[in-house]
Amino acid sequence: MEWTTGPDRKPPTLRRSRSTADAGRTPASGRVAAVLAAAAVLVLAPGIAQAAFTGTATGSTSVGTMSMPAPTGASVVAVCPSGRKLSITVVSYGYVPRATGYDFTVTDPSGNNVPTSGASYSQHPAAAGTWTYQIHGLYTVSASNVWIGQPFTGTVVC
Repeated sequence: MEWTTGPDRKPPTLRRSRSTADAGRTPASGRVAAVLAAAAVLVLAPGIAQAAFTGTATGSTSVGTMSMPAPTGASVVAVCPSGRKLSITVVSYGYVPRATGYDFTVTDPSGNNVPTSGASYSQHPAAAGTWTYQIHGLYTVSASNVWIGQPFTGTVVC
């Protein structure tokens, strides 16, 4: 074997192999580029994560209603003698299953609800016509969720 020299012969060069120690020496710009590329893929392609979940499930939602009847055994004294001195007083609210409270309302002859004080209402002189009163059973679930039962209704004419 013989070495040749001459103008077409290039001098030998040293080449380094990439060992595992050299592979961890990625330039900082390469790491930044890899992180930016990964972030761009995650931000611009949200469908990648969604595509992994293709199953469906069904179920029923339980929704209930509660029907509260009108009070049984309620007792109201409502009078409007001559001179139109109206007096409506709840003697007994009666009983409503599951009720946690009761409501007493009075409506004047023109259809407007009037404020009541507890379980009674009086007005002198009262407007001529038919006055209506109602008692409802209430079931309070929370401050913003109150179920109202059917009314116990009565009228008095002045």
